[in-house]
Amino acid sequence: MGEFAPSLSPAFAERALREGLTVVIGSGSVAAGNLGGLVCELGRAQPGPTLVILTEAAARFVMPTTVQHLGRCPVLREETTGPTLDPLHVWLTDVASRLLVYPASAGFLARAAAGMATDLASTTLLCATGIPIVMVPSMHPRMWANCLVQQNVQRLRQAGIGFLNPTDGMAPPVEEVASAFCDVSTEREIPAGRQGHGHNAYRGDERHPDHRIRPDKHSG
Repeated sequence: MGEFAPSLSPAFAERALREGLTVVIGSGSVAAGNLGGLVCELGRAQPGPTLVILTEAAARFVMPTTVQHLGRCPVLREETTGPTLDPLHVWLTDVASRLLVYPASAGFLARAAAGMATDLASTTLLCATGIPIVMVPSMHPRMWANCLVQQNVQRLRQAGIGFLNPTDGMAPPVEEVASAFCDVSTEREIPAGRQGHGHNAYRGDERHPDHRIRPDKHSG
């Protein structure tokens, strides 16, 4: 991966522990093609180490090497052993300070709402307790309006996950996503490397001052 994508080396692991890691999960939507640009925007809005996890479906819309080059970050797809010999999803959430799902497809929302752990992306999401989590859905507008999709969204909101709602099913521009996500993730001081210990999650029943992230009931 060279200079454009630091590997999970001891130096990267130490930086992630020291500064707090941003984990971005990309699922199977055409908006996955914007992941490289999104990581760049996240770095401008709030510098720090970032790592991207691609689902199998996401890799059909964007090449991992493209995200690595544009985002200058590691891109992972499969479960393995982390730098500390823990399972990778455990290590990631031990050092993560925030997690963003972009894009969140209808299928990913359904699996997340059901608590399914089928790959690195889903196990990492389930293990990410005590840190801000925001999802950015992106799908056909008729799918977004479907009552089953909205039930899944509501269930995830009740679990404390924030949402940046799409417009007619389409995710907002990456600049807006990065700005809104960084506003949420800096709302409270979050000690890096202490997932689930001593800091609060972004709760779904609290109204964030940034109106773009809506943890309350979907208005549509």
